Amino acid sequence: MTKKMKLISLLTSFALIGCALDVDNPNSLLEADLGDPSAAGAVANGGWNATLNGVGYIMIANAVAGDEVVWTGSRDAWRELDNGGMTNVYNEFVDGAWPFITEGRWMADKAVSVLEAFQADGSLPDSQDLVRAYLTAAMVRVYIADMFDDFVYSDKTVSGTPFGDAGMSVMYDEATALLGKAASIAKDDNVVRVAAMKARVAHAKAVWGKVNPVNTSSPYVNAGTAEAAAALALMDGDYKWRMVYGPGTVSNNMSWQINGRLEMDLVDSPAHGGTKGGDPIPNDLVTGAKDTRMVAEEAVFRTDYGGTDYAPVTIVSAREMHLIIAEGKMAGGDAAGTLAELNKIRAFDGLAEYTTEDAGAALQHERRANLFIQGKRLPDMYRFGHTSTKWVSGILSGPGVFFPIPISEIRSNDNISQ
Repeated sequence: MTKKMKLISLLTSFALIGCALDVDNPNSLLEADLGDPSAAGAVANGGWNATLNGVGYIMIANAVAGDEVVWTGSRDAWRELDNGGMTNVYNEFVDGAWPFITEGRWMADKAVSVLEAFQADGSLPDSQDLVRAYLTAAMVRVYIADMFDDFVYSDKTVSGTPFGDAGMSVMYDEATALLGKAASIAKDDNVVRVAAMKARVAHAKAVWGKVNPVNTSSPYVNAGTAEAAAALALMDGDYKWRMVYGPGTVSNNMSWQINGRLEMDLVDSPAHGGTKGGDPIPNDLVTGAKDTRMVAEEAVFRTDYGGTDYAPVTIVSAREMHLIIAEGKMAGGDAAGTLAELNKIRAFDGLAEYTTEDAGAALQHERRANLFIQGKRLPDMYRFGHTSTKWVSGILSGPGVFFPIPISEIRSNDNISQ
């Protein structure tokens, strides 16, 4: 077996990092095999693919709890999430996602530590592998901090200490630090990705502050605007950086649950004749018709990129950069500037411009339309006071509530008491 093949097998063997795991290595490989610099690219790829897999698992649970996805199947744990129940540590699908998102975090950090060591001793063949590792480790932290009320960094069988609800914002700071390291050595496309992620992280941290606790009276943030402008200066047109899934890498569990198993559906989808009772696609504030951006993204999710299991997920985009800048203007009371910035997004699709529309309503609508199925909706729902038609009193956990550490980690981690 070649060293690169050994490494891939090793990465698979060490992948799942929950405290209860028995990390067996069927090929009797040693972690020392990670010390081969020629395998640096495979190490970076291992962290990236594990993170994509984990994001797909947790994103579907997050999306069905909001107003982007509706439960249409037979599993009661999905119905609980669809009805807004977020706090049940026994929910099988949050618990089932846990090993994959924690694997992504661990693998991303492992890639960083291994490749940093190569860089330090001058043996790293390609510095952009380390940049990709930094980007992956930063990215997975943002998704976790956006979707969990608590988390823990366990290391194989060694129990970590939970961050606690109030400590989750530290993950954004860690992401910023990782991106700072990446920026110093990034080249080519990675320069754009790092710049855009800096804006994304700064904005997400500020939004976190608006939902911990929820502040609907002053929901707008002025954060990440300078970073967003810097990223836009590097982008060509309607730029998107996407997680692209495929049969040669990993599948997207969110895509499979919606397109394959049909356990969920996107909003109250025309694909099902609008009969599933989900939240409808909203009408554009200018045209009065169903928002064409969401309809188009639904089509991409269903039909493109190789079939039912491989729908892509946008990480950052030029549209999001404009949204961040527009929100900064809104937070500063510049309604005209907000609409002008939003019109730059509408120009991508040839849509009529905003003129006299309410700037706050326009910003909220444009965020919903242009960030559809990107894992960014639930914090917006909380801070803007939006609700889902599927939320049920008595099951709904309340505004500002995200996922807990689930029962599998609670039972295996000595630092957590139920």
